[in-house]
Amino acid sequence: MTWLRGSSSFAPRAPPAYQLLAPEGQPELAALLPRWWWYAFRRVASLRPDVVHAVDFDTIVPGYAAARFAGGAKVVYDIFDFYAEMVTADIPPRIRHALTMWERAMIGKADLVILPDLRRREQFGTVRPKRLVEIMNVPENRGVAGKTEDPDHFVVFYGGMISKDRGLIDLVVACEATGARLLVAGHGPDEAALLDTIETSPASTYLGTIPYEEVLDRTANCNAVAVLYDPKVPNNRFAAPNKLFEAMMFSKPVIVSEGSAAAELVREVGCGVVVPYGDRVALTRALESLMLSPSESSEMGARGRTAFETKYNWRAMEPLLLESYRAVLAEPSAR
Repeated sequence: MTWLRGSSSFAPRAPPAYQLLAPEGQPELAALLPRWWWYAFRRVASLRPDVVHAVDFDTIVPGYAAARFAGGAKVVYDIFDFYAEMVTADIPPRIRHALTMWERAMIGKADLVILPDLRRREQFGTVRPKRLVEIMNVPENRGVAGKTEDPDHFVVFYGGMISKDRGLIDLVVACEATGARLLVAGHGPDEAALLDTIETSPASTYLGTIPYEEVLDRTANCNAVAVLYDPKVPNNRFAAPNKLFEAMMFSKPVIVSEGSAAAELVREVGCGVVVPYGDRVALTRALESLMLSPSESSEMGARGRTAFETKYNWRAMEPLLLESYRAVLAEPSAR
């Protein structure tokens, strides 16, 4: 089940979805959590499952409570982002600390913890999970790239959160300076602050929130993918998002921020360029280098595709997930 916080037009195909409009990324969201938790607890407890697979702090609290109420179901805690360090809103330090301690407590209680990158263990503090596995945020193989989005322009695609810590205004400025075209898709907490600049620039186009299949199409048909994260946000330092692996799948070079897990991977594979976050001169130069050296850009994309085929794909991750489930289910239950 999922908490649908926005338009119902983007509801998951598989029910149930709990629809309650919520201010994404804002402190006011906390006031709505109890309603969602109560709904999720009742729903999960009524199912009496063998395993409760909870994604992020939004769901682990009701998921764990329902598992205990339902007679000791196993609890899998799938951490996409560490909650206290993901929230960019200005909240009191004591509240952020309380969230940190609460989430770490849940990590210690879960039967299995899943991380997209084992470097995130730093966020656990002294807590040691009972069982831990790394399942990278990689896609299923969808083939190779198709036609070019715009043969007359070098197209940079960004699909993700509309947030101040994603370098979007820097991308607009760099594209204006180089003549590249920027396509932006997604939604997020800072739309009011960012969309006016994105939509009024002659170099950029805002596509709104688009289906995942269109995200893949845009990735396949662009010239480069932007993966910029402000490393001053603690959670961003560990970010190795799916857009990075989607770019690798479609043989596209990526532009990533220094000081992130994504930068380490890009350097290791050689599938893109790394720039200091917020340095518009460096970003412009990096973009120019990709535009003026199509053969080098193609080589970066090819190296990314090779790495995707050999390591960073769902076929490699799926057996790890299944084996982890088997191990958890083989352990004695509290029932």
